[in-house]
Parts: sequence; C-alpha cells; structure tokens
Amino acid sequence: MTRFDNLFMDGRSHRLPASWQARVGDLLVLLVAGMLLLGGWMFKDWMYDQFRYLALDENEIAIPYPPNWIRQSSPRGDFRVIAPHDASAFPPSEGVRILPSPNAPLADAWPAQRAAELDDFIELKRARVRLADDREAFLLTYAFVARPEQEDAPPLVAVQGMDLVFRARYEGAKHLVAITLAAETSDWERAWPTFQRILAKLGVKTP
Repeated sequence: MTRFDNLFMDGRSHRLPASWQARVGDLLVLLVAGMLLLGGWMFKDWMYDQFRYLALDENEIAIPYPPNWIRQSSPRGDFRVIAPHDASAFPPSEGVRILPSPNAPLADAWPAQRAAELDDFIELKRARVRLADDREAFLLTYAFVARPEQEDAPPLVAVQGMDLVFRARYEGAKHLVAITLAAETSDWERAWPTFQRILAKLGVKTP
C-alpha cells in the first residue's frame, strides 16, 4: 500500500449514523442557534436600556440621556441632545436647564414662565410627582409653535413638550433643574418610549 492509499477511505466501510445520533445532532444545532438568538435579543435589550448621565453635583441626582443622541449647541449654553439621523424639522430632543430657584410654588411659577418663553403655548396637563429619592417634582405637558433653524424646514412646526422640574444642588447651591423632552406633535408617539425610559430612570411614574 502506498502513502496515497491512506488519503482515501473505502466507501464500503463507512456507515451512516444511527437515527438517534442524527436526531441528537439536529437538536444540538437547534440548541446552539436558539442560544445565539437569545443572546442577541438580550444584548439588544440591554443596549436599549443603557443611558449616559449628566452629573449635577456630588451626591446629587444624575440626569439620564440616550447615549447615541447628538449634543447640540444652545445659544443659552444649556445642555441639549437630539435624536440622530432624524428627518423631522424638530427632532426628538432632551434639554437640561439650570435656573435660579423661584420662591413661588413650582405649579404656579413654571407654567407662567413657559407661557412667557414659548409661542402659542397651550398647557395640556400638569402633575405633582416624586423622583427616585422621594423628592418632589412638577411635571408639565404642553404644546407650542417652534421656528426650525433648517433652511428647507417649514417656517412653523407644532411641537409637544414635557418638562420635569425639581430643586437640586448645582455647584454647591440650590437651583431649579428643568428637564425638557420635546418632539413634533406628529412624532410624539414615536418618541414617547424613549422619553418614558428617561423618566423611569429618574423614578417618575408617568401617567
């Protein structure tokens, strides 16, 4: 026998696996495929729930925001991020403002301030809520008219917003923190799951 004979197998000596062995092999393939699908689904779900955080002060509450949203400059220097690759004239956004703390109750002071700041402001809903650390907060839902900055955008856009306002320490002093979640009125339903997760991270039970 030459060395080349060792490279070939006699077909008469080859036996097919028994039926139970074939079934076990098929089950193993299905099991591995199922584990890969489950792992991918769990990773996607884990990524879906991840956030970055904006720190206010030492031992203070941190404000969550979606990690893939894009930081946008603000003329007032406020923190603002918007949804990426969104074709809307007013993309879904999250903004954070640090303001002097008013002496008046938030339920009175904040709606009046927003009515003065926004065009065609309409209050839709208000609620007193609590955060994860049990501090009091005020939740205001409203609509207004915005003027988009994009050249090809319509001159006026109907926007729905939701403000969560509460008192917190910032740079060693008490301030009013206002978190604004906003999107075009027609896009609100699409943006709401993300907004809802932001509020849930803060411990707010949304209505």
